[in-house]
Order: sequence, then C-alpha cells, then structure tokens
Amino acid sequence: MALLGREIFGLLFPVIFCAFAQSKSLLINCGTNSSITVSGRKWVGDLAPNNSITLSSPANAASTAPSSVDSTASAPLYATARIFDGGLNYTFPGSRGNCFVRLHFCPFPFDNYNVNESRFGVVANGLKLMSEFSVLGEISRKNAYLSSSGSNVTSFLVKEYILAIKEDVLVFEFIPVKGSFGFVNAIEIVPAMDTLFAGSVSKVGGNGANQNVSWQGIETMYRLNVGGSEIDPGQDADLWRTWELDFSYMITANAGLEISNSSNITYSSANDTSVAPILVYETARTMSNTEVLEKRFNMSWKFEVDPDFDYLVRLHFCELTFDKANQRIFRIYINNRTAADNFNVFARAGGKNKAYHQDFFDVVSPKVDTLWIQLGPDTAAGAAGTDALLNGLEIFKLSRNGNLGYVEKYDSGVTSPRGSKTRILWVGVGADGEENQVARKTPPLAGGRYSLMAPF
Repeated sequence: MALLGREIFGLLFPVIFCAFAQSKSLLINCGTNSSITVSGRKWVGDLAPNNSITLSSPANAASTAPSSVDSTASAPLYATARIFDGGLNYTFPGSRGNCFVRLHFCPFPFDNYNVNESRFGVVANGLKLMSEFSVLGEISRKNAYLSSSGSNVTSFLVKEYILAIKEDVLVFEFIPVKGSFGFVNAIEIVPAMDTLFAGSVSKVGGNGANQNVSWQGIETMYRLNVGGSEIDPGQDADLWRTWELDFSYMITANAGLEISNSSNITYSSANDTSVAPILVYETARTMSNTEVLEKRFNMSWKFEVDPDFDYLVRLHFCELTFDKANQRIFRIYINNRTAADNFNVFARAGGKNKAYHQDFFDVVSPKVDTLWIQLGPDTAAGAAGTDALLNGLEIFKLSRNGNLGYVEKYDSGVTSPRGSKTRILWVGVGADGEENQVARKTPPLAGGRYSLMAPF
C-alpha cells in the first residue's frame, strides 16, 4: 500500500480525534504468533490469530534466548524479531487520533543475515520516519557517547514518534536498502491527549516572535529527568515514557546541585497532567552551593542532533525552595543564543511547588550536529537570588516536507561520538546585556567579561 506522496500528520493540534484517543494501546510482539507480558502489559504476536492487524508478508522470523539480549525487565520483548529483505507493511485499523509510536529494535545473531549490513527505512502514512537506518550503528554511536561519560551502555534501541493521524488506518512501510535487510522487534502505539502540544511556540532569537509548528510529525530525541533518578515507563502513567538520567549529557555535573521536594506538588494548569509525571518535578538541579568557584558558571547540557532540522525544546520547572517571587531569576540559552531572560519560575508557574513547562523552537543548520541547553543567573535582573533551576527537559525533532529521516554516515564497526569535549565555549555579556560568542581554549583573566557556558 503505497502512501509515500501523502503527509497526514499534525503536531497534536487542538482538534480531538476520539476514535483512537479513547482506545487502548496497541502492543505488538514481532516475529511470533505468541503473546508475552512485560511489566504488566500484554504484547500480542504479530501473527497471533484475531490480533486485528494486517501483515503484508510474513517475511522471516528470528528468536533468541531472552537472557542473551539484556538483563532488563523488557528482555523478553527483544527475544524475537520480524526480518525482511523486501517491502513489509503493518496495517492497523481504527487508528485515528493522536498517539505515541515506538519502534523497538534489538540486534542479535540472525540466521543467514549479517546484522552489520542491515539498512532500511520506515514510512508511516506517508511520513518518512527513517532513511537508510542502521540499528547497530545507532546503538554503537549512542554507547560510545554514554561510555565516554561513564554511563551504562545499552543493547537495544527505541525510536519514539508523536503523530496526529487523520485517517482510520495507520500503515507502517518497512523498506530495506537494496541488497540489505531490516528488522523490528516490537511496535507500540499509545494514545495521547490533544493538549500535549500547542500550535505555536517561542522562537529562539526571534525577539518574542512565535513559530507555528502545527501539522508536523515529531521524533523524540531526548527526554531527561534532571537531578533525579531514571523514570521507567511504568512510572509514567498512561503514556509509558522513559525519562533518562541527565548527568550523561552534562558538561560539568558539579555545576548543578541536586535538590528534591515531594510535598504537595500540583500542576499549574489542569491541561498539563499528561505533559510530564509529577516525579519529574520533585527533583531538580540548581546552581546554589556548588563547587564551582565562578558563580557566573552556567549549567550546561550538550546533545547530538541531526543537522538541518527544526527542534522543539521543552523545559520543565518547579520552584521547590523559594516561597516568593524574584528570589530566583535566570537566563536560558539554547544553542548559544538567549532563549529567555529574567526567567522567574515562581511568577510564571503561579507559586511554589507548581509544575510548569516552557517550549522553545530552534533551527539547526546543515553544518551543526549539536544542540546546547544552558542556564545561568541573570545578573541584570537585580534579584537577591540570581540562581538557575531545571527539573526536566525534552528535545523533539520536527518534520520537514514529510521527512524525519536523516542518513547517518556510520563508520565501519563501532562508531564514536560526533563531537568531542575538548573545546571551551565562552559567552561574553556586554554592558548592553547582549552576548558575544567567542571560542577559547582557556578562560580569560579574572575580572573579564566572559563566563563559562560549555565545552564541546
């Protein structure tokens, strides 16, 4: 079923599609006719009788012992896979509405197939999700980055997309590169509320202008619980999202002090209950009482992203300490530009212990493959507590012309991170409050106008 010429997705716009939004999640265990239960959720085999989905061709199935895949609770999910060396379609009926789509991958030895040679694309109702994609290459690249920061590596990969489907059918087309093959271990479709995203967001460097991001498909690039522990899918009711630890992406972890407060946190808006679980807002990082000698030092996170795409950055805040306005005011920088100044969480959220989020839109150029998020005090605000705070963050890639796929040029064998952490980026703040960006190997003399933003 060819749908390549049609893009029928939106950015979870205010129109409600009830047919799918009110249905249950669809959980497919690929490569088998058997069902399994993982973390209390039943995953139905893609060839199981009466499973209501259509598979264009059985292709090939593969299996391995769950113990050989991973030691996590989800290991049984990655013990089977559907393998294809020709086109393969999964068709789901009655799928109209907003949803999270998660494609699960875990490479293991396949008979008669070399997993190192696997390259394929995925299209969903005309929106290209992946192009010439290598699961093993993506896992190796991510592990190289995680291991460089001392974090645990992984053996599986989950690609998450957020789609607004306008038809009564959802079709996934898996398309192997000529002479290659592809595979998929599981497919997950979870209904989402229409209030998860707004139609327009603040544009970084846009002098207050908003950017309309409606009618675009979304790929989740990162989702972090800042200052707290990892949040498993079962702890994120209804949407089953994973929130990673943030320290793997921080440049200097001791630039942010971890704080927590689990008492009486509520959402600042009744529409935000599905934006993030309360657990995200119970922990945070601040700059107070850290070991950093220069108090103008910013908390900095660095992320690898795909060049030449637009990104939605969602930051989560909750004032856990102060009970008055103007006690914590700071600046937000995204990709070395001011995204917001005089940022007062207490005032924006409406008080202490109020969960609040702010979205920003930024464009990454064809020659840039990193995205920086930096927070620091706003000394121009004149507040008694010029400090910064962050509870959580998410980075989403937005489709362009019906495309979310990026062709990564993987090296042979194990890849390495795209960037290094050897250079230092400084931001100078002049008398007029404008920042001047200068790349330096060493900091200026004490008393200079520059404060450390982040190495890259």
